Order: sequence, then C-alpha cells, then structure tokens
Amino acid sequence: MTATPTAPTAPSSPRLGRPFLWLWNACAGSNLADGIYQVALPVTAVHLGGGAGGVAVVAAMARLPWLLFALFSGVLVDRLDERRLMRIVNSARVVVLGATALALMTDRAGIALLAAAAFLLGIGETVFDTAFHTTTPSLVPPSLLERANSRLQAAEITTNQMAGPSVAGLLLGLSASIAFGTTAALYLATVFLLMALPAAPSPPGHDGAATAAHGGGSVLADVRTGLRFLFGDTTLTVYAVGVGALNLAWAAVYAALPLLALPPGPLGLSSTAYGALLMVAGVSGLAVGLLAPLATTRLGNRVCMALGLAGMAIGFALPGISPTPLVLGIGLGCTGLLILVNVITVSYRQRTVPRELLGRVTSAYRLIAFGCLPVGSALAGVVGTHHGPRAVLVLASGIVLAAAVPMTLSARSLAPHAPETT
Repeated sequence: MTATPTAPTAPSSPRLGRPFLWLWNACAGSNLADGIYQVALPVTAVHLGGGAGGVAVVAAMARLPWLLFALFSGVLVDRLDERRLMRIVNSARVVVLGATALALMTDRAGIALLAAAAFLLGIGETVFDTAFHTTTPSLVPPSLLERANSRLQAAEITTNQMAGPSVAGLLLGLSASIAFGTTAALYLATVFLLMALPAAPSPPGHDGAATAAHGGGSVLADVRTGLRFLFGDTTLTVYAVGVGALNLAWAAVYAALPLLALPPGPLGLSSTAYGALLMVAGVSGLAVGLLAPLATTRLGNRVCMALGLAGMAIGFALPGISPTPLVLGIGLGCTGLLILVNVITVSYRQRTVPRELLGRVTSAYRLIAFGCLPVGSALAGVVGTHHGPRAVLVLASGIVLAAAVPMTLSARSLAPHAPETT
C-alpha cells in the first residue's frame, strides 16, 4: 500500500503584530472621536444661535492650527517620544471636551467657548496626526507598511466619516453635552491603548549623526530643506496647492451644510437624519478606497484623477442647485470619489521624496493642504451670510473644477518601483 504524499503547507502571511493592533485600535478610537466632535461643533453652534457667522468662526478655529502649527508639529515629533506625545495630546483633549460638556450642561456655553475648544482640539489634531504617522514605520517591517497603512486608512474612513457623523447625530439628539462627554471618554480610552505600545527608539535628536542629518539641530534649517524639495518638484507643488484648494472647498461646504440641512434651513432635517446623510460620503469613500488600486491599474492615474475631481465637483454642486435630502445624499456619495485623488497624490509623494526628507516635506505639504481649511470656513461665513448656503456649495464646486485642470494634467502613471535598499 502506497502512502499518499502530504501536500506542503502554504506559508502563512506575516502578521502585523500585537503592537500594531494597539495602534490600530487607538487610530479607530481617535478617529471616531474626531468624527463626533467635528459634527457636534457646528451643529451646537447652530443650536446656540450662532448663524452663518458663528458656525464659520467655530469651523475656522478648528482648522486654523493646521496653518499655524503644521511645520512646528513635525519638528516637535522629531525631537520627542511620539508615543508619549500622543498620550499627552489625547489627555489634553479629554480635559477640553470635558470642560465643554460641563459648560453646555450648565447653560454657560456660547460661541466664544465653542471657538476656543475648537482651536485647542485643532492643535491636538495637528500634533497627534503627525506623531501617529511617524509611529507606524517603527512598529511594522518595511515589507508590511502598505498593508498596515491600508488598514489604518480603512479604520479612519469607517470611524471618522461613517460611524462618527451618525453617532454624533444620535448623541446630539439626546443633548450636546452628552455628545462632547462621550467624545472625551473615547479619547481617554485611546490613552490607555497607547500605553500598551512598546517603548519608542531614542529620538533622532539624541544621536549625533541623526542630528547632523536634520540640519545640525536647527529647526529653521530643517524647515528650509523640506520647503526647498517641495517647491523644487513641479508635480509635487501642483498637488500640494491643488489639495489645498480642494480642502478649502471641502471646509466651506461642511461649514455651510448645517445651515442648509438643519432648521430653519430649507431641508429642515433633524440632527439624527443629518448625521445619517453625512455617513453616505464615508460609505462611498470606503468602497472607492477598496477599488482604488484596481482602478489606477486599469484606467491610469490621469483618468482616475479626473474621475475623483469630477465626482467632488458634482457632489458639491448638486445640493446647491437642487436642495433636497435625496439630492444631498447623492451628492455626498459622489464626493467619495475623492479617495482616488488621495491615493494618487500620496503615492506620488511617497515614491518621489527621499526617505530622509519625507517627514519634513510631508510637514510642508500639509501646511499648504490643511492650512487652507480655515480659509474655506471663513469663506463660507462671508458668502453664506450674504448669499446663503446654496451659493457656498456652488462656489466650492467651481473651486474644485479650477484645481482639476492642473492636477489632472500633472497626473501620470508611474512604473512600479523596486523596494529601496538604502
């Protein structure tokens, strides 16, 4: 009797490891909290009688730190233990949100308090996000970075754009103080998750060779090096300015939407219904994100860039032209195509910028891209006050179309790169 040969066991795929799992959970918790308070702030401003100007001030204060602290946050993360920094930031967020919830509970809150809380939370977001993206490469090997980053992006879209707005709508239906208190509890949970991460390597500034590589320890030298590389690459510059214009339009729309959707706006939706509609953009973005690698391979970067920008422009224009709940939902679904733009621009930056410059160039890139957010919120306040929220949406669509021309012309498919050995 002949023995049947046993089929060889396929090698199991390498795992990302328990430390990454803690980071992933912290990412999900922080982004869920972000998604709740980013919806709760403007809605609460409306309920407090802030009007278009008050909502715009609160939204602008939440985004202003990206303009003021983007470059500094990168330097801060380079010089400190980024894991301890994340814990400190989220602990501070707990205090700010707890104080805001208490003020709302005791009827002592106003637009000025909301604006101050938004500004402090925005500083925390700037520092935390920079530290977070610096932590990932030290927890997983280079060969697993793409898998790790895709899972983090999926967690961000699911919690920030899908779950966050809908949970915010449900909590705001109970009370604003409950919404802010719940957000504080989520940030507190992430502090404990981050405590489970292993000790970080010594900060680069503590090593003589590393210090020399970072401009001899000079903050200004580091900043200048990153800026020189950014503006020395034409495509990278076009993408940075273009993404800044898209963020400007996005911030303007999301500052105007509460005035369009909530009473006394034309749609007259409840907070719960408004949060559920906002979730449509997250569902669409998640689906597009899962299909993005296949789309860029089959269609090419230029076609995908055009599709992503067209979807965003149409998504903003539709509810501005015909403001109904159904049209708003369709428009928000179209904006999910923006993920194609994100995939193309981020991939180009990662492939083009040398590893030793990536942090500084990314920091300079984010200054332009995210520094335009408060400008968009302020624009929504001016235009919305004089012409109404529908005009803001139509104007935002025009801004996207203006950015689409140079960004689409700059997009080109890149051949796959071999893994770097240096």
